[in-house]
Amino acid sequence: MTFDPEGLSRTQCEGDACVACHKKWPRPRIRIGRLPDDRTLFACEECADALLPESQANVHPFPRRAAFL
Repeated sequence: MTFDPEGLSRTQCEGDACVACHKKWPRPRIRIGRLPDDRTLFACEECADALLPESQANVHPFPRRAAFL
């Protein structure tokens, strides 16, 4: 997704705050989109669940394997 930087704060544009709720701590870690100049935007886990489409919500699921000894 590409976001318009006009409605974002400087900390959001720098990736130090959630793109949706402005939360800075813990630092958002989920890549949610980009700005037109290719800077990456991040979201916290709660906002990422709401922003990402269902098909992208769990792009890299953990494998479901059991180890029997």
